[in-house]
Amino acid sequence: MTTASSHSSPISLHHIAFDDTIRPVIGELAALSLTNPSDSDYAGFIRHSPSLVAIAARCTQRTAELERFIELAQVSAPYLVRDHVATPHALAILNEEATLALALLPARTAADRHAQREHGFALLRAVKELDDPTLEPLARAAFGIETLSATTAGAVATNALAHAVSRYRELASAQSAATVHRVEDAASLRAFVVRVPDFEALYRDVGVHARAAARLAAMLVDDDLGRQQHDDIAMALEGAQLQTRIALLRIAVAPAHLEIERWSRLAGEVIPHPTPKVTATLTLAARMGESLRDMLAAHPLA
Repeated sequence: MTTASSHSSPISLHHIAFDDTIRPVIGELAALSLTNPSDSDYAGFIRHSPSLVAIAARCTQRTAELERFIELAQVSAPYLVRDHVATPHALAILNEEATLALALLPARTAADRHAQREHGFALLRAVKELDDPTLEPLARAAFGIETLSATTAGAVATNALAHAVSRYRELASAQSAATVHRVEDAASLRAFVVRVPDFEALYRDVGVHARAAARLAAMLVDDDLGRQQHDDIAMALEGAQLQTRIALLRIAVAPAHLEIERWSRLAGEVIPHPTPKVTATLTLAARMGESLRDMLAAHPLA
């Protein structure tokens, strides 16, 4: 993975060698989505769950590029900043997706738990700067952040050590379709911002995954299931439930989505008894989508 620090930094947007080639820009939630999955696909998603360490690292890279754009914009002509305003929009959208993925996905390893916790604290620091007291409890609930105690402090320290030891190994082995981009990738980032997701397809995906989850849950009450079969079905059920939530989050965080009541109604139908963590994550996604829409309205594309 390349980072901004590995390149000599131009002194303004005037000096950037922009790449006009349009390449795919894929967010974390899109990269996690399964298309027409079988039960074994759902189970495989859990067995080979994504690395939260890698997601957090990609988020850090995008944040660095966003900060780099802001620094360059401050010393660039206003017309040039307007011409490339899609870049910060795209990086913001991609990072919101990453934040939601880190809140939603289960942490399977100590290193993942550390990456998840650290990102949660980064989100807390960010929302404290905003004039909205409702965001901090949402962030805490979405990431399960509690006050440290004598009991939890040891686990936190152990997770941090595991993260430090295994981070580079995990990054090297992680595989994901999610992409990272630099300020130079302006054409690709603009195409990503102007592309309107197929919301009807996403709504259909919610239904497909929710029906699969209901079917798998019903199968688990069969007393004739063997231990291995029961475990396989339980794993597939977890995968189907996660895919339902991923599809819901993709809809909510997309700035072009305006059918808020429809989304809320569907979320209530397919997740009838959400945990406080899931409720907070869904609410945070809706708030993020609203914020991204406001940002686009305040700084429209040239």
